[in-house]
Amino acid sequence: MSLMKDRGLLTPEQLGAAIRLKRKEKGLSQSALASLLGAERKWVVKLESGNYGAEIGLILKALSALDLRAYLEDTTKPRTRGTLHKASPLQQVFDRVKRSVAK
Repeated sequence: MSLMKDRGLLTPEQLGAAIRLKRKEKGLSQSALASLLGAERKWVVKLESGNYGAEIGLILKALSALDLRAYLEDTTKPRTRGTLHKASPLQQVFDRVKRSVAK
């Protein structure tokens, strides 16, 4: 059973800690994760320690390799549960990109 819980991340240190926890849960060494990403071990070390300069593409690749997903949330909008809303403009952009990539 995973110790990971859905949570908002506000700092690179929190992201690094979450990645470290999930990597360890999956039984991967830093070197093994780096190999999956096509990166060096020192990049994983820096990411897990909260590197502010980590490449976003590699971060997203690391999240995918660890079966994690990143979400963006508009914190200016009130949270509602169990209600269907029209897709946000950001979601509409993502949907268009997904459709163009699939072609």
